[in-house]
Amino acid sequence: MYKRGTSSTNSLAQSLDAILHPPIYNSFPPLRPSVHLSVICSVTMRRLVVCSLLMLLSVSVHCQTQNAICEIFTKTKEDGFQSLVLVGLAQNLPNSELGDTEPLIKEAVAMAVKCCSDAPSEDCNWDMADLFRSALCSSESLIMKNNLTHCCEKTGAERAECFVDHKSKDLSLTVEVPAADQCGDFYKDTKAFIKRFLFTFSKHNPRMLPHVSMLISKDYREVLTKCCGDAEAQTCLDNKKSAFQHGVRKRVHDLNSICIVHKNYGEGVVKARKTIEYSQKVPQASFQEIVNMVDQVVATYPPCCSGNMAKCIKKRKELGDRICSDESLVSRTVGLAACCKENITQRGACVTKMKPDPKPDDLSEHYDLHADIGEICNNFTKDPYHTLRKLIYEVSARHPESSQQLILRYSQMAEQAFLQCCDKEDHPDCVKTSLADLDLHKNITNDNNEFKLLCAAETATGEDKFERRMFVYYTKLMPQASFDLLHRVSETVHGIVHDCCHNKPGHSDLHCIEEKLTNTLDVMCHNNDPSSINPRITHCCNQSYAMRRPCVLAMEPDTEFTPPELDPKNFSMGPELCNPQKKEAMVSMKKLLYGLVRHKITITEDQMKTITSNYDIMKDKCCAAEDKASCFKEQAPKLISESAELLKV
Repeated sequence: MYKRGTSSTNSLAQSLDAILHPPIYNSFPPLRPSVHLSVICSVTMRRLVVCSLLMLLSVSVHCQTQNAICEIFTKTKEDGFQSLVLVGLAQNLPNSELGDTEPLIKEAVAMAVKCCSDAPSEDCNWDMADLFRSALCSSESLIMKNNLTHCCEKTGAERAECFVDHKSKDLSLTVEVPAADQCGDFYKDTKAFIKRFLFTFSKHNPRMLPHVSMLISKDYREVLTKCCGDAEAQTCLDNKKSAFQHGVRKRVHDLNSICIVHKNYGEGVVKARKTIEYSQKVPQASFQEIVNMVDQVVATYPPCCSGNMAKCIKKRKELGDRICSDESLVSRTVGLAACCKENITQRGACVTKMKPDPKPDDLSEHYDLHADIGEICNNFTKDPYHTLRKLIYEVSARHPESSQQLILRYSQMAEQAFLQCCDKEDHPDCVKTSLADLDLHKNITNDNNEFKLLCAAETATGEDKFERRMFVYYTKLMPQASFDLLHRVSETVHGIVHDCCHNKPGHSDLHCIEEKLTNTLDVMCHNNDPSSINPRITHCCNQSYAMRRPCVLAMEPDTEFTPPELDPKNFSMGPELCNPQKKEAMVSMKKLLYGLVRHKITITEDQMKTITSNYDIMKDKCCAAEDKASCFKEQAPKLISESAELLKV
C-alpha cells in the first residue's frame, strides 16, 4: 500500500496544487525550442494587441526547451485555443462586440501555427501583461469604447491595478437557456452559436477563471444538443433550464466562497481549511509536504480573488510547471493519477471532486492526542500556530469522512485546553480533564446521523414540500429579511441537500452538506448587512468560521418580531400558476407563506400543512376552470381570509 512522506516535498506541493488550482493550461512535455514573437508579430496596433494577449496567456513559462504558445495550441487544439483567446479579450473589453474580437482571434491562431512551425522565433515566453495593457492603451478606439481612459493615464503597477478594478466585481448567477425557435440557428452553425454564448458569459464574468467559463459553455452546448434533437424541444429546454442555471450558480458560488473566507477570516483559516482538505485527499503526504503545499496555494488567493487574472494565472503556472510529470508522485496516488489523464481544462474540477486516497498501512485508525501531549505542549509553548496545524494534519488524514468545520471545532477546543494547561506541571492530566467530553469519532457519527435524517426528510416529503419547509424555517428565524433573500437561501439550501444526499455511494453526507451550508451562510453574511435583519443573525455572522452553522442551528424563531397585518393585495395568485413550470407556483406559494409566517411566527406544522393543502386545492380547481382568471379572483381572497382565521387559533 502506501507510506507517508516518501516523495519530494516540492514535487508534491507543485503537482497537487497546480492540478487543484489549474491555470487556463498546464505544463506539458517539451515540444520545440523557444520562439521569438518579435519575428511573428508586426508593428501594427492590432497585431500588437494579439501578440500581447498570446504572451499574456503564456504567463512567463521561462523554460529553455518549450515554446509556450505552441504548447497551448497543441494541447488545447484549435477550437480550445480560440476559446481561450476569446475569453481573454471578452474579460478585458466589456463594451466591445464579438465582431471586434474575431479578426484578433484569427490572427492569434495564425501566430500560434507559426510558433509550431519548424522555424519559430525566440520570445514567446516573455511576461507580457504590461505590454498587453500598453497595447490596449495605444488604441484610441478600444480606450473610448471600454472606458479605459483613466486606467491608461496611469503607469506600472497603478495601471495594472486600475485594469483589475475596472472589471465588474459581480458574477452573473443567471444564464438564460434559449427558446426552441433558436434551435435552427444552433444547428446551422453550432460553433458560432456557442462562441456567442462564451463571449457574452465571459463579458459578464470578467473575474472568472477562463477554464471555468469554458466548462460552463460545454454544459450549455450539451443542453442544446440534447433538447434541440428532442421532439418536444421547448419542453426539454424548460425542464433543463433550472438544472443548468443551478449548475452555473454552483460553480460561481464555489469559486466565490473561498475568496469570502480569505477576506473575512484571513490566511489562518484558509490555511487550516486547505490543510484539512489536502491531508484528507493525500494521506500519504508528510506534514511538511502538506504545509509547503498549503502555503503555496494560499499565496495565489490575493491576486485571484481580486480579479487580477494575469497575475493569478502566472502564480498558478509557476506552481504547476511540473504537473503530472513526476512519476514517483503520480504512482503514489490513485485520485491524482486519474486526474492527470483528464483534459487540461477538466483537471481542476477532477481534483476538486477527487475522493480521498486509501490510508497508508502505517497510519493508525485514530490519533491519540494524549499519547503525545508532552511533545505537543512543549511545541505549543514555542509555536502555537505550527502545533495546531500539525494536530489538524494528524486528525484530518485519519478522518476523510469528517467535514472541515468539525475538525476546526475540534482544534479550537484543543487549543483552549493547551492554553489552559500546557504551562502547568500536571499538563497531561489537565488536558485530559479539559477534553474529557471531546470525542471526535462520536461527534462525526452524531453529525452524520443528523444529516442522514435531513436526507431522509427530503426524500419522504418530496422536493417541493421540503423547499417550502426550508423557507418557513428561515422565515421564522429572520422574518425581517426580504422575500428575495429568504427565497434565495431556501432554494440554495434545498439544492445543497438534494445534491449531497443524492451523491455517489460512499460520499460523506457530512463532508458535503456542512461544507456547502457553511459557504452559503458566509455568502449571506457577506452580501447582506446582518444588523438589518436581527441581532441574533448579527451574532452568528460574527462567529468564527467553524461555528456559524451551529450558531444558526441553535437559533429559535424570532417571537419578538412585530407582525404586519395581512393584506390580500400583497398576494398575487392568478392564471400564471397554471404554467407547467414549477418555479412560478413555488414562488407564489412562498409569497403566501412569507406573509402568513411573518403574521404569526409561531405557525405550527399542522397549520402550515392545512394552508398549503388548501392552496393546492385552489390551484388545481382554478387551473381546471374554463375562466381561470375569474376563478383565481374569487378563490384567492377566500384562501387568504381562511388562512388568517386559522392562524388566530
